[in-house]
Amino acid sequence: MERLRQLRAIMAEEELDGFMVTSSENRRYFSGFTGSSGVLLIDANRAILLTDFRYLEQAQTETKDCGITVQEHQAVIWKSVASFFNEQKIVGRKQRWGFESANLTVEDYHYLQDEATGVQLIAQANLLNTLRSVKSEAEIKAIEKAVTVTDQAWKKVLPQIKPGLKETEVAALFEYEQRRLGADQTSFQTIVASGPKSAMPHATAGARLLQAGDLLVLDGGAVVNGYCSDFTRTIVVGGELREVKQQMIYDLVLTAQEEAIERLKPGMTGKEGDNLGRKIIAEAGYGDNFGHGLGHSLGLAIHEEPRLSPREEKVLQPGMVFTVEPGIYLPGWGGVRIEDVIVVTADGCRNLTGSAKKLIPR
Repeated sequence: MERLRQLRAIMAEEELDGFMVTSSENRRYFSGFTGSSGVLLIDANRAILLTDFRYLEQAQTETKDCGITVQEHQAVIWKSVASFFNEQKIVGRKQRWGFESANLTVEDYHYLQDEATGVQLIAQANLLNTLRSVKSEAEIKAIEKAVTVTDQAWKKVLPQIKPGLKETEVAALFEYEQRRLGADQTSFQTIVASGPKSAMPHATAGARLLQAGDLLVLDGGAVVNGYCSDFTRTIVVGGELREVKQQMIYDLVLTAQEEAIERLKPGMTGKEGDNLGRKIIAEAGYGDNFGHGLGHSLGLAIHEEPRLSPREEKVLQPGMVFTVEPGIYLPGWGGVRIEDVIVVTADGCRNLTGSAKKLIPR
């Protein structure tokens, strides 16, 4: 109910008569509904969830006491949405309804514009995401639970990483342990990149066999009760360095991460937060090899706003949750990334991730 109240207050400020919620994360955030199909229609007085027969009982249970009315939609959901819009009439003007412009297809947008003649659809790229950017205590606890599952999975998998394993086998072990420990699913497809492949930040786990002395980057996460974790560790397979440079690059990335976590605080912009780690890497001569942001928010989705990036002007606030994941990537040689999840506090930040950070895991 409080979330609906907050949204309605913002709708009034934006002079919107209603809002059409279509993304699964925002649908869940405002209604509690976890199904994969539905449209949530919110105006000043009502909140109606349109879904199909498969989800009616589930939706009625999950939205109980949320101020939501559940209705079954027609065979094509957009016909029901258009019918709803056409029942809303304001003398002298069209109703202004916001919608998630990053989620609605062009085809569906044009259908609604043609069929719902009394409504003007107003694109809103980040309005709902802004509401979700500061997490409640319950949300932080949910994220922390997901982070704990991932930490525990890494602890189980780390001793099993040996030369001769395939990257896909390491990914499967990590995903299995997360599920065994309580994950509903993975946050995203687990990244396992070894040897020269570790220079690709989003490499896909493949059939490559791990070799002694390889740098191995594992990046994965769990979803627990709808909330995501995100995690990256880099190790040397077999526990023996192939060259001193591996330790040097690792230590540089670790210093950048620890410095950023130590100094992140509310009141700074995402750009300023990004620079805490980026400056250290750039001053060491590897600025061109750190090609992504220092981190991103996460919650019901693995990537949320705001971000820790060179272009982010939004201000950090207590309750925001971020990854902190600097990296250095050297094509043909390999790469290092280390990632923790932190929550911004009143005077700094708190690290939710507990896994040790050692290049040589002993």
